[in-house]
Amino acid sequence: MGSADHLPNSTLPPFKIFIGYDFREDAAFEVCRHSLLKHSSIPLDISPINQSDLRAAGLYWRDRDPTESTEFSFTRFLTPYLAGFHGWAMFVDCDFLYTADIAGLVALLDDRYAVMCVHHEYAPKETTKMDGVVQTIYPRKNWSSMVLYNCKHPKNRILTPELVSKQTGAFLHRFLWLEDDEIGSVPFVWNFLVGHNQVDENDPNTFPKAIHYTSGGPWFEQHINCEFADLWLEGLEEFKRQKKFVES
Repeated sequence: MGSADHLPNSTLPPFKIFIGYDFREDAAFEVCRHSLLKHSSIPLDISPINQSDLRAAGLYWRDRDPTESTEFSFTRFLTPYLAGFHGWAMFVDCDFLYTADIAGLVALLDDRYAVMCVHHEYAPKETTKMDGVVQTIYPRKNWSSMVLYNCKHPKNRILTPELVSKQTGAFLHRFLWLEDDEIGSVPFVWNFLVGHNQVDENDPNTFPKAIHYTSGGPWFEQHINCEFADLWLEGLEEFKRQKKFVES
């Protein structure tokens, strides 16, 4: 697993993307990364947010909370810090599959905001998620699963290792360090929740540009037949072919 990737032959500075990494979902991470690079027309700098690496570097030390469903439940909020509080950067959960050019999302960046994300109104019906982890319900649920961070925004400088290692989940996941008007909105197709959002066959603007398998994707046996599983499995085969070609 590489720590960064760059698209060649471009003079544009790479757009920084941090993908949450969990050892239980290595395949999901690789497919998410592959799908981003496959469709992108702009240079990308993609890095995993790996809790083990952060702990080893002394950048994260909170005890594991029983409500944490992934290794990156809290480390995601270190994105501005890891980007050096400079420019814009994106955090995304590993359980995403991109079907469109991320340049379309980058074009929406607006310096008026400290963060930008999909403003979901989401209350899951399931009592468990992922590989049997208990499902929790809270305001602004899933807003933090894909966030564009204006890393240079003064309000985001609060997101240091010290704060992220001790603050509550409510404070972080509800963006309570920000005012409501500092949280910009982007179209739901950039964080399309499988099982919640719907495609309107008569409206091409509703087809997901980023599919989020929020309740568990086909890398888990119990979700092998979920909606859009075929697209993810195609992505996995593409990644395997590419990896085999590179290693040959």
